[in-house]
Amino acid sequence: MFRTTNQSTLTATDLPPGCSFRESDWHILAAFWHPVAFVHDITDQPLAAKLLDVNLALYRTGAGITVAKDQCPHRGVKISLGRVQDDLLICPMHGLHYDGNGVCRKIPSIADPTAAIPDKLRLRTYRSEVRYGILWVCLKDEPIWPLPYWRHLEDPVYQPNYVPPGVWQVAAGRHVENFNDVAHFPWVHGATFGGGPDAAYPRYQVQHTDYGLSFHIPYLELLNRFPDGRDDLQQREVVYSYELTFPFSTLLEVAVQESDYIQVILDTVCPISARQSGIFQITADNFGNPNPAEQVQETVAINDEDQPLVESQYPQELPLDLREEINIPADRMSLAYRKALAEKFNLGAPMAGT
Repeated sequence: MFRTTNQSTLTATDLPPGCSFRESDWHILAAFWHPVAFVHDITDQPLAAKLLDVNLALYRTGAGITVAKDQCPHRGVKISLGRVQDDLLICPMHGLHYDGNGVCRKIPSIADPTAAIPDKLRLRTYRSEVRYGILWVCLKDEPIWPLPYWRHLEDPVYQPNYVPPGVWQVAAGRHVENFNDVAHFPWVHGATFGGGPDAAYPRYQVQHTDYGLSFHIPYLELLNRFPDGRDDLQQREVVYSYELTFPFSTLLEVAVQESDYIQVILDTVCPISARQSGIFQITADNFGNPNPAEQVQETVAINDEDQPLVESQYPQELPLDLREEINIPADRMSLAYRKALAEKFNLGAPMAGT
């Protein structure tokens, strides 16, 4: 019911109240860049978001997009419930006005407009960057890993189509593994693009890169879903090339054989909490997107096939102890991913005394 009378003397921490992550994992993940919104969804009024259990308010001013903790420092109300007016974010409860740097510029209840405003009366803001139409946020002052570089979107030929973002009730790593897994295609995606269930799974090698992991694999799709004019072909041979940027971003290039057509799907995940993920995806191709709506619709249909199965996985968290689940040869990418998260970044490290 009440906060302690010596609350101000307690050790300050960035860890959010009720954090669903292990403390060590939270601090590591907080130092990465993560997607929190498509830029086109941040309009002239504040937008609420959540990253690593931290409630965020996103708002635009003449200074650009500001990412702040969704809490007015005066009485703790969610600042995202306010409004932007005259280039200032206004608290919905007492009308305090904040600029694009989170600094309070006006307290309406003070009659003297020249009265000094305490320096500490400011929003907690976070580092952010716009790239590929996505707003990325890092909760620490210095990121430990670069943003993903999606070279296709640097080429004006590849015009981005933004898939409506979704929320999956699963850990971010589970979604990443599913997106980078080809072995489930015949069993899950038979209605959209999957190949034959009896086809032998081709061997592949996982490469370690400056940004993460990559692999290439040939595949025979049993449907012809590509708008490249080859309607004479019922099946399509493709090469899937996956490029994963740690911790949760993947570029998938689909190179269609007997054709110049290339499709890319860019997938990145916001760890909203330890067991809830925001999914952001972009599609593009080198034919100038003859029908962008079809690409988006196809991606949504594929997600609808995946989501209930991925959400049914137990545990929801991604096991980083490689002995916890039984592995098969098709799991090379999954094993490399789990091993890298643990060994390279110390995620999932045992707690003291365990």
